[in-house]
Amino acid sequence: MLQLSDYRQEIHLDEPFPEPKNDNRSNYDLLMTALGGITEKHYTGTSSLAHLSTDKGLLRWLQAELAVREPKPLDPISSRAINTLLFREVGRHGRVEAANLRRVSDMIPDCDYGPAPHTVLYRGDMRQLVVDAVVNAAVPDLNGCPVPLHDCLDSTLHEQAGPWMRNDTNTVRQLNGDKGLAPADAIITRGYRLPAKYVIHTTGPELKNGKVTAKDRATLFKAYWNCMELARMKGDIRSIAFPGISTGNGGFPLEDATQIALDAVEHWTYQHDQSLDLIVFSLRTDADAEKVLHQLERWIESDNRSSNIVPA
Repeated sequence: MLQLSDYRQEIHLDEPFPEPKNDNRSNYDLLMTALGGITEKHYTGTSSLAHLSTDKGLLRWLQAELAVREPKPLDPISSRAINTLLFREVGRHGRVEAANLRRVSDMIPDCDYGPAPHTVLYRGDMRQLVVDAVVNAAVPDLNGCPVPLHDCLDSTLHEQAGPWMRNDTNTVRQLNGDKGLAPADAIITRGYRLPAKYVIHTTGPELKNGKVTAKDRATLFKAYWNCMELARMKGDIRSIAFPGISTGNGGFPLEDATQIALDAVEHWTYQHDQSLDLIVFSLRTDADAEKVLHQLERWIESDNRSSNIVPA
């Protein structure tokens, strides 16, 4: 796994990404400018992916083109138009201040989970979260989800962040000898037009035959651990939001994955007191949130449970 120092300067990680200047152009004009800067198009606009009579259709067409184009710099005129469009999209989606969300310790006053005062369960869109870093359950090759307009987290975060984030992940891939992420590896990029400052990209295990092995458990634990370590090394991350790593296409059962995630956060925070002020667990459904709450209500700290997989 590449170290942060191996790519930090190459992707300008510590430089703020500029907000767009006041632009009075309509969304339609911005979309036509952005699409005009993509010289090799894969879609005609007459397919079901886009209806040229609507701004929404043009935006979906643009997002599809950006998802399948080779990662490379855009011309400055098109890049500025995309920056403004995505800035406006944040306004349309809305922003959720994670710091204002209710803590687990308020929901379950007698909860024995150590980080409960700093932990939040979030049922919503991770594109909306105002946190220092969101974690992306990334496609291992680091090129983003290969299916245009897919509803997976990797696709959704790349769509809102913009093409600059995909250029960064491609740069990291090249620096790593054209290799992507091994299970539990983690890298970090800027969040660009996401409300989050940074995106930490990781990948968990994929279960074979639906069976959870000890290796799978250790790999998932290390994925969470490595994300928090990377946040600590970055130096200015105090809040982080996790999805359910490996619980989607990875096939990891939610309750098992949640147990491991909670264990990882608890053990890591005990070792690094005050390093993170807020940890958000993002759940896909209300039913998932209820299951996690039930686990927290019954939480009993156990050193033995994770003693074999806590990194030295």
